[in-house]
Amino acid sequence: MVLTRIREEVLSSPRLSDSRGRFGGVVVIGGANIDLRGRPAGEVLERHTSNPGKINVGSGGVGRNIAHNLALLNVPVTLLSAVGDDGEGIRILEETGKAGVKTEQMIISGEHPTGIYLAILDDKGEMEVAVSDMRILEEITVEYLRSKAYLIKGSKIVVMDTNIPEQSIEYVVDLCNKVKVPILVEPVSVEKAKKLRKVLDGSGRWTIDYVTPSRDELESILGAEMGDDQDLDLDIDLDIVKAAEELKGKGVKNVIVTLGERGIYVSYGGAGNSSEGGQGDPEPGKFMAPYKGEVVDVTGAGDALVAGLVYGIFKGYSMEVAARFGLAAAALTISTKEAVRRDLREGLLRSRIEEEKEEGEEGERGRLL
Repeated sequence: MVLTRIREEVLSSPRLSDSRGRFGGVVVIGGANIDLRGRPAGEVLERHTSNPGKINVGSGGVGRNIAHNLALLNVPVTLLSAVGDDGEGIRILEETGKAGVKTEQMIISGEHPTGIYLAILDDKGEMEVAVSDMRILEEITVEYLRSKAYLIKGSKIVVMDTNIPEQSIEYVVDLCNKVKVPILVEPVSVEKAKKLRKVLDGSGRWTIDYVTPSRDELESILGAEMGDDQDLDLDIDLDIVKAAEELKGKGVKNVIVTLGERGIYVSYGGAGNSSEGGQGDPEPGKFMAPYKGEVVDVTGAGDALVAGLVYGIFKGYSMEVAARFGLAAAALTISTKEAVRRDLREGLLRSRIEEEKEEGEEGERGRLL
Protein backbone atom coordinates (compact mmCIF):
# COMPACT_ATOMS: atom_id res chain seq x y z
CA MET A 1 0.00 0.00 0.00
CA VAL A 2 1.31 3.45 -0.90
CA LEU A 3 1.89 5.73 2.06
CA THR A 4 0.17 9.10 2.01
CA ARG A 5 2.12 12.26 2.66
CA ILE A 6 0.55 12.61 6.10
CA ARG A 7 1.39 9.03 6.98
CA GLU A 8 5.01 9.53 5.94
CA GLU A 9 5.27 12.70 8.05
CA VAL A 10 3.72 11.00 11.05
CA LEU A 11 5.87 7.88 10.86
CA SER A 12 9.08 9.88 10.56
CA SER A 13 8.18 12.36 13.30
CA PRO A 14 10.79 12.59 16.09
CA ARG A 15 7.87 13.16 18.49
CA LEU A 16 7.00 9.49 18.14
CA SER A 17 9.93 8.61 20.39
CA ASP A 18 8.83 6.53 23.39
CA SER A 19 9.60 9.30 25.85
CA ARG A 20 8.75 8.64 29.48
CA GLY A 21 8.91 12.28 30.51
CA ARG A 22 6.06 13.85 32.46
CA PHE A 23 3.50 15.06 29.92
CA GLY A 24 1.40 17.10 32.32
CA GLY A 25 -1.30 17.88 29.77
CA VAL A 26 -4.58 16.22 28.79
CA VAL A 27 -4.90 12.94 26.91
CA VAL A 28 -8.17 12.57 24.98
CA ILE A 29 -9.21 9.08 23.83
CA GLY A 30 -12.14 8.69 21.46
CA GLY A 31 -13.75 9.33 18.12
CA ALA A 32 -12.44 11.32 15.17
CA ASN A 33 -14.54 11.47 12.05
CA ILE A 34 -15.97 13.60 9.27
CA ASP A 35 -19.24 15.35 10.11
CA LEU A 36 -21.93 15.75 7.46
CA ARG A 37 -24.76 17.99 8.66
CA GLY A 38 -27.84 18.79 6.60
CA ARG A 39 -30.32 21.52 7.50
CA PRO A 40 -33.53 22.28 5.57
CA ALA A 41 -34.13 25.73 4.11
CA GLY A 42 -37.80 25.69 5.16
CA GLU A 43 -39.36 25.65 8.60
CA VAL A 44 -40.56 22.07 8.28
CA LEU A 45 -38.40 19.01 7.58
CA GLU A 46 -40.40 16.97 5.08
CA ARG A 47 -39.95 13.24 5.53
CA HIS A 48 -39.74 10.67 2.71
CA THR A 49 -38.59 13.29 0.20
CA SER A 50 -35.66 15.54 -0.65
CA ASN A 51 -35.44 18.80 1.30
CA PRO A 52 -33.70 21.86 -0.17
CA GLY A 53 -31.21 23.22 2.31
CA LYS A 54 -27.55 23.49 3.24
CA ILE A 55 -25.01 20.76 3.93
CA ASN A 56 -21.94 21.38 6.06
CA VAL A 57 -18.86 19.14 5.92
CA GLY A 58 -16.16 19.30 8.57
CA SER A 59 -13.92 17.44 10.97
CA GLY A 60 -15.76 16.03 13.96
CA GLY A 61 -15.95 13.22 16.47
CA VAL A 62 -16.59 13.63 20.18
CA GLY A 63 -13.01 13.05 21.30
CA ARG A 64 -11.54 15.07 18.44
CA ASN A 65 -13.89 18.02 19.07
CA ILE A 66 -13.04 18.05 22.77
CA ALA A 67 -9.32 17.95 21.99
CA HIS A 68 -9.67 20.71 19.38
CA ASN A 69 -11.50 22.97 21.85
CA LEU A 70 -8.89 22.32 24.55
CA ALA A 71 -6.05 23.23 22.18
CA LEU A 72 -7.81 26.50 21.31
CA LEU A 73 -7.99 27.17 25.06
CA ASN A 74 -4.22 26.76 25.31
CA VAL A 75 -4.33 23.39 27.09
CA PRO A 76 -1.61 20.92 25.97
CA VAL A 77 -3.53 17.96 24.56
CA THR A 78 -2.76 14.66 22.83
CA LEU A 79 -5.44 12.78 20.88
CA LEU A 80 -5.52 8.98 20.75
CA SER A 81 -7.89 7.95 17.98
CA ALA A 82 -8.00 6.36 14.51
CA VAL A 83 -8.52 7.62 10.97
CA GLY A 84 -8.34 5.86 7.62
CA ASP A 85 -5.55 6.07 5.08
CA ASP A 86 -7.75 8.25 2.89
CA GLY A 87 -8.56 11.86 2.02
CA GLU A 88 -10.92 12.24 4.96
CA GLY A 89 -8.25 11.01 7.34
CA ILE A 90 -5.72 13.47 5.91
CA ARG A 91 -8.20 16.30 6.40
CA ILE A 92 -8.78 15.40 10.06
CA LEU A 93 -5.06 15.10 10.80
CA GLU A 94 -4.28 18.42 9.11
CA GLU A 95 -7.11 20.44 10.66
CA THR A 96 -6.69 18.97 14.11
CA GLY A 97 -2.92 19.32 14.08
CA LYS A 98 -3.08 22.94 12.93
CA ALA A 99 -5.31 23.70 15.91
CA GLY A 100 -2.50 22.60 18.22
CA VAL A 101 -3.59 19.06 19.07
CA LYS A 102 -0.80 16.47 19.09
CA THR A 103 -1.98 13.80 16.64
CA GLU A 104 1.25 11.87 16.09
CA GLN A 105 0.12 8.92 18.20
CA MET A 106 -3.11 8.34 16.27
CA ILE A 107 -3.75 5.17 14.25
CA ILE A 108 -3.76 5.54 10.47
CA SER A 109 -5.65 2.47 9.33
CA GLY A 110 -5.19 0.61 6.09
CA GLU A 111 -8.17 -1.63 6.90
CA HIS A 112 -11.06 0.72 7.66
CA PRO A 113 -12.10 4.07 6.14
CA THR A 114 -12.31 7.20 8.24
CA GLY A 115 -15.48 7.37 10.31
CA ILE A 116 -18.46 9.34 9.02
CA TYR A 117 -21.20 10.99 11.10
CA LEU A 118 -24.31 12.02 9.17
CA ALA A 119 -26.83 14.27 10.94
CA ILE A 120 -30.08 15.83 9.79
CA LEU A 121 -31.01 19.00 11.68
CA ASP A 122 -34.33 20.82 11.93
CA ASP A 123 -34.80 24.50 11.08
CA LYS A 124 -33.70 25.47 14.61
CA GLY A 125 -30.41 23.60 14.34
CA GLU A 126 -31.52 20.76 16.63
CA MET A 127 -30.71 17.21 15.57
CA GLU A 128 -33.63 15.23 14.15
CA VAL A 129 -31.76 12.01 13.39
CA ALA A 130 -28.19 10.86 12.84
CA VAL A 131 -26.33 7.85 11.48
CA SER A 132 -22.69 7.09 12.23
CA ASP A 133 -20.23 4.63 10.73
CA MET A 134 -17.47 4.34 13.32
CA ARG A 135 -16.20 0.80 12.71
CA ILE A 136 -12.65 2.10 12.55
CA LEU A 137 -12.71 2.85 16.28
CA GLU A 138 -12.66 -0.89 16.97
CA GLU A 139 -8.94 -0.52 16.21
CA ILE A 140 -8.48 1.43 19.46
CA THR A 141 -7.68 -1.81 21.21
CA VAL A 142 -6.20 -2.56 24.62
CA GLU A 143 -2.92 -3.38 22.86
CA TYR A 144 -2.82 0.03 21.19
CA LEU A 145 -3.66 1.83 24.42
CA ARG A 146 -1.11 -0.21 26.37
CA SER A 147 1.55 1.10 23.99
CA LYS A 148 0.46 4.65 24.93
CA ALA A 149 0.28 3.98 28.68
CA TYR A 150 3.25 6.27 29.33
CA LEU A 151 1.21 9.21 27.97
CA ILE A 152 -1.78 8.33 30.12
CA LYS A 153 0.39 7.93 33.22
CA GLY A 154 2.04 11.30 32.61
CA SER A 155 -1.14 13.29 32.00
CA LYS A 156 -2.90 15.63 34.39
CA ILE A 157 -6.33 14.35 33.38
CA VAL A 158 -7.61 11.81 30.84
CA VAL A 159 -10.78 12.40 28.83
CA MET A 160 -12.43 9.40 27.16
CA ASP A 161 -15.59 8.94 25.12
CA THR A 162 -17.46 5.66 24.81
CA ASN A 163 -17.01 5.30 21.05
CA ILE A 164 -14.13 2.92 21.74
CA PRO A 165 -14.51 -0.81 22.58
CA GLU A 166 -15.77 -1.79 26.01
CA GLN A 167 -12.58 -3.66 26.90
CA SER A 168 -10.56 -0.57 26.03
CA ILE A 169 -12.75 1.58 28.27
CA GLU A 170 -12.16 -0.81 31.15
CA TYR A 171 -8.40 -0.82 30.54
CA VAL A 172 -8.18 2.99 30.60
CA VAL A 173 -10.28 3.33 33.76
CA ASP A 174 -8.22 0.62 35.48
CA LEU A 175 -4.93 2.22 34.48
CA CYS A 176 -6.03 5.70 35.58
CA ASN A 177 -7.18 4.32 38.93
CA LYS A 178 -3.87 2.53 39.47
CA VAL A 179 -1.70 5.55 38.69
CA LYS A 180 -4.14 8.02 40.31
CA VAL A 181 -4.76 10.10 37.18
CA PRO A 182 -8.26 11.68 37.16
CA ILE A 183 -10.51 10.50 34.34
CA LEU A 184 -13.57 12.09 32.74
CA VAL A 185 -15.91 9.93 30.64
CA GLU A 186 -18.34 11.33 28.07
CA PRO A 187 -21.06 8.68 27.42
CA VAL A 188 -21.77 9.90 23.82
CA SER A 189 -25.19 8.25 23.30
CA VAL A 190 -27.86 6.18 25.03
CA GLU A 191 -26.64 2.97 23.42
CA LYS A 192 -22.93 3.57 23.94
CA ALA A 193 -23.49 4.67 27.54
CA LYS A 194 -24.36 1.04 28.32
CA LYS A 195 -20.65 0.24 28.02
CA LEU A 196 -20.18 1.88 31.43
CA ARG A 197 -22.49 -0.53 33.27
CA LYS A 198 -19.74 -3.12 33.85
CA VAL A 199 -17.29 -0.46 35.01
CA LEU A 200 -19.87 1.02 37.37
CA ASP A 201 -21.31 -2.21 38.75
CA GLY A 202 -21.24 -1.05 42.35
CA SER A 203 -18.49 -3.47 43.34
CA GLY A 204 -16.06 -0.67 44.12
CA ARG A 205 -13.46 -2.16 41.80
CA TRP A 206 -13.21 1.01 39.70
CA THR A 207 -14.01 4.69 40.12
CA ILE A 208 -14.55 7.45 37.58
CA ASP A 209 -13.81 11.03 38.60
CA TYR A 210 -16.21 12.78 36.23
CA VAL A 211 -19.10 11.60 34.04
CA THR A 212 -21.07 13.92 31.73
CA PRO A 213 -24.28 12.14 30.66
CA SER A 214 -27.49 13.59 29.30
CA ARG A 215 -30.63 12.68 31.21
CA ASP A 216 -31.32 9.79 28.83
CA GLU A 217 -27.72 8.58 29.02
CA LEU A 218 -27.89 8.68 32.81
CA GLU A 219 -30.94 6.40 32.64
CA SER A 220 -29.07 4.12 30.25
CA ILE A 221 -26.05 3.74 32.53
CA LEU A 222 -28.30 2.92 35.49
CA GLY A 223 -30.58 0.68 33.43
CA ALA A 224 -33.69 2.36 34.81
CA GLU A 225 -36.08 5.13 33.77
CA MET A 226 -36.46 8.25 35.89
CA GLY A 227 -40.11 9.00 35.17
CA ASP A 228 -42.22 10.69 32.51
CA ASP A 229 -41.34 14.09 31.06
CA GLN A 230 -44.94 15.09 31.67
CA ASP A 231 -44.29 15.12 35.41
CA LEU A 232 -43.95 18.38 37.29
CA ASP A 233 -40.56 20.06 37.05
CA LEU A 234 -40.01 19.45 40.76
CA ASP A 235 -40.55 15.73 40.30
CA ILE A 236 -38.15 15.67 37.34
CA ASP A 237 -35.53 17.54 39.38
CA LEU A 238 -35.85 15.08 42.24
CA ASP A 239 -35.48 12.18 39.80
CA ILE A 240 -32.28 13.67 38.40
CA VAL A 241 -30.82 14.31 41.85
CA LYS A 242 -31.69 10.78 42.96
CA ALA A 243 -30.24 9.20 39.80
CA ALA A 244 -27.01 11.22 40.13
CA GLU A 245 -26.63 10.10 43.73
CA GLU A 246 -27.23 6.49 42.68
CA LEU A 247 -24.49 6.80 40.06
CA LYS A 248 -22.12 8.24 42.65
CA GLY A 249 -22.87 5.24 44.82
CA LYS A 250 -21.62 3.03 42.00
CA GLY A 251 -18.21 4.71 41.89
CA VAL A 252 -18.48 8.15 40.25
CA LYS A 253 -17.06 11.10 42.14
CA ASN A 254 -18.71 13.92 40.17
CA VAL A 255 -21.77 13.72 37.90
CA ILE A 256 -22.51 16.50 35.43
CA VAL A 257 -25.93 15.90 33.82
CA THR A 258 -26.59 17.90 30.63
CA LEU A 259 -30.21 19.02 30.36
CA GLY A 260 -30.35 20.92 27.04
CA GLU A 261 -32.34 24.12 27.36
CA ARG A 262 -32.46 23.71 31.15
CA GLY A 263 -28.68 23.78 31.50
CA ILE A 264 -26.89 21.24 33.69
CA TYR A 265 -27.06 19.57 37.08
CA VAL A 266 -23.72 19.17 38.87
CA SER A 267 -23.36 16.68 41.72
CA TYR A 268 -20.03 17.00 43.51
CA GLY A 269 -17.58 14.77 45.31
CA GLY A 270 -19.10 11.29 45.48
CA ALA A 271 -17.61 7.86 46.28
CA GLY A 272 -16.25 9.23 49.56
CA ASN A 273 -13.56 11.26 47.84
CA SER A 274 -12.89 14.85 46.93
CA SER A 275 -11.74 15.09 43.33
CA GLU A 276 -9.25 17.37 41.71
CA GLY A 277 -10.83 20.73 41.03
CA GLY A 278 -13.65 20.02 43.47
CA GLN A 279 -12.33 21.92 46.48
CA GLY A 280 -14.39 24.84 47.71
CA ASP A 281 -17.76 23.64 46.39
CA PRO A 282 -20.26 24.65 49.11
CA GLU A 283 -23.00 22.11 48.40
CA PRO A 284 -23.28 18.54 47.09
CA GLY A 285 -25.27 19.42 43.98
CA LYS A 286 -26.63 22.33 41.97
CA PHE A 287 -28.80 23.05 38.93
CA MET A 288 -27.16 25.65 36.70
CA ALA A 289 -29.03 27.49 33.94
CA PRO A 290 -27.52 27.67 30.45
CA TYR A 291 -25.81 30.84 29.31
CA LYS A 292 -27.81 32.94 26.88
CA GLY A 293 -26.94 32.83 23.20
CA GLU A 294 -28.48 32.74 19.75
CA VAL A 295 -28.94 29.15 18.61
CA VAL A 296 -27.50 28.69 15.12
CA ASP A 297 -26.46 25.02 15.33
CA VAL A 298 -26.29 22.88 18.47
CA THR A 299 -23.80 20.42 16.93
CA GLY A 300 -20.69 20.29 19.08
CA ALA A 301 -22.24 22.13 22.04
CA GLY A 302 -21.90 19.11 24.33
CA ASP A 303 -18.29 18.59 23.29
CA ALA A 304 -17.55 22.27 23.96
CA LEU A 305 -19.19 22.00 27.37
CA VAL A 306 -16.93 19.07 28.26
CA ALA A 307 -13.88 20.94 27.00
CA GLY A 308 -14.75 24.02 29.06
CA LEU A 309 -15.28 21.83 32.11
CA VAL A 310 -11.92 20.11 31.60
CA TYR A 311 -10.27 23.50 31.09
CA GLY A 312 -11.55 24.59 34.51
CA ILE A 313 -10.45 21.34 36.16
CA PHE A 314 -7.03 21.58 34.49
CA LYS A 315 -6.62 25.13 35.82
CA GLY A 316 -7.51 23.99 39.35
CA TYR A 317 -10.89 25.69 39.77
CA SER A 318 -13.76 24.34 41.86
CA MET A 319 -16.31 22.12 40.13
CA GLU A 320 -18.88 24.92 40.07
CA VAL A 321 -16.50 27.36 38.40
CA ALA A 322 -15.30 24.65 35.99
CA ALA A 323 -18.95 24.01 35.11
CA ARG A 324 -19.38 27.70 34.32
CA PHE A 325 -16.48 27.49 31.87
CA GLY A 326 -18.34 24.58 30.28
CA LEU A 327 -21.61 26.52 30.02
CA ALA A 328 -19.79 29.47 28.50
CA ALA A 329 -18.03 27.29 25.90
CA ALA A 330 -21.34 25.66 24.94
CA ALA A 331 -23.10 29.02 24.56
CA LEU A 332 -20.30 30.35 22.37
CA THR A 333 -20.39 27.24 20.18
CA ILE A 334 -24.14 27.10 19.50
CA SER A 335 -24.01 30.65 18.13
CA THR A 336 -21.90 29.46 15.18
CA LYS A 337 -22.54 26.93 12.41
CA GLU A 338 -19.31 25.10 13.27
CA ALA A 339 -18.97 22.13 15.63
CA VAL A 340 -15.85 23.81 17.05
CA ARG A 341 -15.80 27.59 17.24
CA ARG A 342 -12.62 28.66 15.45
CA ASP A 343 -12.05 31.84 17.46
CA LEU A 344 -12.54 30.18 20.85
CA ARG A 345 -9.84 31.42 23.22
CA GLU A 346 -9.27 31.71 26.96
CA GLY A 347 -10.02 35.44 26.89
CA LEU A 348 -13.30 34.95 25.02
CA LEU A 349 -14.37 32.23 27.45
CA ARG A 350 -13.61 34.35 30.49
CA SER A 351 -15.31 37.39 28.97
CA ARG A 352 -18.46 35.37 28.36
CA ILE A 353 -18.53 34.34 32.02
CA GLU A 354 -18.10 37.96 33.13
CA GLU A 355 -20.91 39.08 30.81
CA GLU A 356 -23.24 36.46 32.24
CA LYS A 357 -22.29 37.48 35.78
CA GLU A 358 -22.96 41.17 35.06
CA GLU A 359 -26.30 40.39 33.41
CA GLY A 360 -27.28 38.31 36.43
CA GLU A 361 -26.36 41.11 38.84
CA GLU A 362 -28.32 43.66 36.80
CA GLY A 363 -31.32 41.34 36.77
CA GLU A 364 -31.10 40.91 40.53
CA ARG A 365 -30.96 44.68 41.06
CA GLY A 366 -33.98 45.09 38.80
CA ARG A 367 -36.00 42.65 40.87
CA LEU A 368 -35.13 44.52 44.07
CA LEU A 369 -36.24 47.91 42.69
